[in-house]
Amino acid sequence: MFAQRFITVLLFGIGSTSAALAQTSPSYPEALLPELTQILDQARERAPALVAQAIAQQEATARLDAAKAAYYPRVDFGGNFGLTQSSYLDGNYPDEQTTGVAFNARVTRPIYHWGAIEAKIRQASLDFTNESLQRVFILRQIKRGLRADYLTLLLNQTSLEILRLRRQITADNATRTASDRQQGALSTMASEQAEINLAQDVLNLEQVDSDQTRIVADFKRNLGWDAPLRLDVPPPRPDAAALIAWAEQTRAQGLDAWLADHAEVKRRENLIERERAELIRIKSTQRPLLNFTASIGQGQRNTSAANNVSTLSTFIGIDATWNIFDGFETSARKRESQLRQRRLERQLEAYRAELRAQAVNVVAQIGFLARQYQLDERRAALAEQTFSIQKREMDEGRVSAPVFRQQQVAVQESRLAELRVRVRLLLALNDYLDLTLPAAVDAQLDYSK
Repeated sequence: MFAQRFITVLLFGIGSTSAALAQTSPSYPEALLPELTQILDQARERAPALVAQAIAQQEATARLDAAKAAYYPRVDFGGNFGLTQSSYLDGNYPDEQTTGVAFNARVTRPIYHWGAIEAKIRQASLDFTNESLQRVFILRQIKRGLRADYLTLLLNQTSLEILRLRRQITADNATRTASDRQQGALSTMASEQAEINLAQDVLNLEQVDSDQTRIVADFKRNLGWDAPLRLDVPPPRPDAAALIAWAEQTRAQGLDAWLADHAEVKRRENLIERERAELIRIKSTQRPLLNFTASIGQGQRNTSAANNVSTLSTFIGIDATWNIFDGFETSARKRESQLRQRRLERQLEAYRAELRAQAVNVVAQIGFLARQYQLDERRAALAEQTFSIQKREMDEGRVSAPVFRQQQVAVQESRLAELRVRVRLLLALNDYLDLTLPAAVDAQLDYSK
C-alpha cells in the first residue's frame, strides 16, 4: 500500500519522502486536469459498455432474488375433468369408474436439502459480486482509453504548432527553390524534393488535425460531451528522479502484496468458490430431500349408496424424494465439476504469475521512461538556450531568418519529444495503479454480499 501511495505522489512531481508519506489516497493524472475529471465522471454515467454492464448487474440481482425464493412456501393449484378408473388389487371389490371435475391445491416448503438451496444462493451472490468486479474492469479500461485520448489531444496541440511552423518554413524553401530553378541555379531533382517535403508536411498536418477531430467526435458519440475542450493545460510533470528511486526500491521489495485485492483475481477466486457450491448441489441430487407438504383436493368416489359422490381430501406432513439411480449421470456431473474446479485453480495460479510479471515489466518500464524523460528535459533545456542565443544574434543581424526559424522548429521538436515521453510515463503510472489498486477504490462498491 505504501508503494501505491508513493507512486501517486511522484505522479505530480512531489519528490520528498516526507510528502509521499503524508499522501493518504491514490490519485490519477486527472487530479490536475479538471476537464479530464469531468469527462471521466460523465463516462461513468454514459459509457455504453457501462450501461450494458449495469443491466448485467440487475440480471444478477434478479438471479439472487430467484435463488432466495426457495425458502418461501410453494403453492400449486390444479384441476382436471374426465373419466377416472380405480381397480382394487383385492378381488373381493369391484372396479370403480367415476366421471366429473377434480381440483387440488398443494403447499410445499423445503426442510432439508443437504445445503443445495444455500449453495444456489451462494452462487447467485458470487455472480452478483463478479458482475460488480467486471464493471470495475470495464470502467478502468474506459478511463485508460479516455486518459490516453485526452493526453493525445494535448500532445497534438503542440504537434500542430510545430507542423504549421514547419509547413511555413518548407513552403518558403519551396518558393525559393522554384525561383532558383527558373533561373537555372538549381536542379530539377532538388526542386522536386522541396515539393515532396512540402506535400509531406501538409499531409502530416492534416493527419494530426484529423486525429484531433476523431477524438473529439468519440467523446461526443460515446459520452455526449458537447462542450468545447480546453487544451491549454500541459500534462502533469512527473518527478523523474523520485520515480527512478521508487522503481529500484519497489523491485527490491517485491511486487505481489496487492494480488489479494486485484479485481480479476477476486473474480476468478469467486468462480472457484462457485464451482464448490455447484458440487454441493450435484451431490444433493442423490440424497433424500425432505419437504413439508400440505394439500387439499376435491374429487368424486363411488359409494354403496350412489356413484360420483363428491369428496374432499386433506393431507399435512412430510414427504421425501430420493433418487437412487440415474444412469450414472450424477457421478459424471460430479467428475466434471471437480475437473472444472481444478482447471480454474490452475488458471488462477497462472494468472497470478502473469500479473506478477506484468508488474515487474511496468515498474521496469517506468524506470526506463523516467530516465529517458530526464534526458529529454535536458535536451529541451539545451535547445532553449541555443534558441535564445540565436534569437539575440538574429536581432543583431548575424543570423538569417531561415536559420533562426529552423532553430525554432528544433526547439519545438525537443519540447514535443519531452511531452511524448511524459505522456508515456503518465500512462505507465496509470497502468501500475490500475494493476495494483484494490477494485473498491475505483468503483466504491460493497463486496460483502
